[in-house]
Amino acid sequence: MLLGPPGQQRWRITQSLIGLGGYLALGLLLWLGSQGEAALLDRARVLPPMLAMGLVGLLGYGLMRSGLNRRLALRCGCEPSLTLPQTLLGVLLTTWVYTVTGQARGAVLALLAVVVMFSMFALQRRQALVLAGVALLMLATVMRAMTLADPFRYRVEVEAVHLGVTALVLIGVTLLSLRMARLRQRLRDQRTALARALEKLSEIATRDELTGLPNRRAMGELLLTETARHARLKAPLSLALLDIDHFKQINDRLGHAAGDEVLRGFARRIEAELRGADVMARWGGEEFLLLLPGTAAEPALQAVERLRESLRQQPFDQVEPGLRITFSAGVGICLGQGDIDSAIERADRALYRAKAAGRDRSELA
Repeated sequence: MLLGPPGQQRWRITQSLIGLGGYLALGLLLWLGSQGEAALLDRARVLPPMLAMGLVGLLGYGLMRSGLNRRLALRCGCEPSLTLPQTLLGVLLTTWVYTVTGQARGAVLALLAVVVMFSMFALQRRQALVLAGVALLMLATVMRAMTLADPFRYRVEVEAVHLGVTALVLIGVTLLSLRMARLRQRLRDQRTALARALEKLSEIATRDELTGLPNRRAMGELLLTETARHARLKAPLSLALLDIDHFKQINDRLGHAAGDEVLRGFARRIEAELRGADVMARWGGEEFLLLLPGTAAEPALQAVERLRESLRQQPFDQVEPGLRITFSAGVGICLGQGDIDSAIERADRALYRAKAAGRDRSELA
C-alpha cells in the first residue's frame, strides 16, 4: 500500500519517501538543536522551516502515490519524477534553514550540496546548469541580506568563504553530472543500436532475404502456433505447396538475376491477393508454402485457384515483355500439430500430381 504496484512509478514513490525521510531527519535535528536552556537554535525561528519541510515532503509523496505526477508531466512536458521542481523546492528550504541555524549554518551547506547532488544525475545538461546557478544565486542573495541585516553577527568574510566553498562543490557536482549525462546518452545510443541489431538479426533469422517473405524456420514456428490454436477452436487449417512452373528454364534462358526478379515479383503478387489471416513463406528454391487458417480443404483449393488465375493475368514485363508466370499447387488439410509433416508431405504429393497433369493447375491431397 505504501509503495503501490511494482513498476517505474514504485521507484518514484520510493524516491519521494527518501526525500520525505531526509526532510523529517533534518527537522528532528533542528528540533533537538532548539531544546534546553543552552539551545543552539531559536525554537521560534526553526519551527516554520520544519513545518514547511514536512509539508513539502508529504506533498511529493502524495503526488507520486496518487499518480498526479504523471498528469503534471504530460501537461507541462517534464519528466514524471518532477526532479527539477522538487530539487528547487529543496534548495529553497535548505537556504531558509541556513538563515535560522546561526553558528551551525556552515553544516547546512553540506546539506545543500546533498540536495543538489541527489538530483543532478537525473537532469539534462541545461537543467543541471540552471539548478546550480539558481542554488548559488539563492544562497548569495540570502548571505548578502544576512550581512546587511546584522553585519556583526554575519561577517562578510565568513559568508564569502561559505559561498566560495559551496560554489566549488556545486561546480564539481555539475561537471560530474554533465559527464554522467554524456555517458547516459552514450548508453542510450548503444542500447538503440543494439535493439536495431537484434531486430535485424531477428529479421534475418525469420525472413527470406530475396523475397521478404517468412522463411522456412518462421513458417515452422507459425505452424506449431496455428495448429495448437485451431485445435482449441476446433477450426480447420489448410496448407498449400506452390511451385513456379518452368522456373529452371527462366534461369537458364534469362539468367539468375531474372530468376530472382521472378521470385520477388511472384511473392509480391501472391501476397497482395492473400486474405488477412493467410501467410505465405518461401519454402525452398521456387517452392512456397501457403498457410490458410480457418479454411477447409475445398475452400482452400478455391482460394489457391483464385490466386493462380490472378497471377496469370499479371505479366512480368519487367523481366521480359509479355512473360507470364504460372504455378502448380498441392492443397491439403492439416489435422493438428502431430500432422504437420504428414500434411506437407500430402500437399507435396498433390503438387507432383498437378505437375504430372500438365502444370498450371491445383490438386487436392
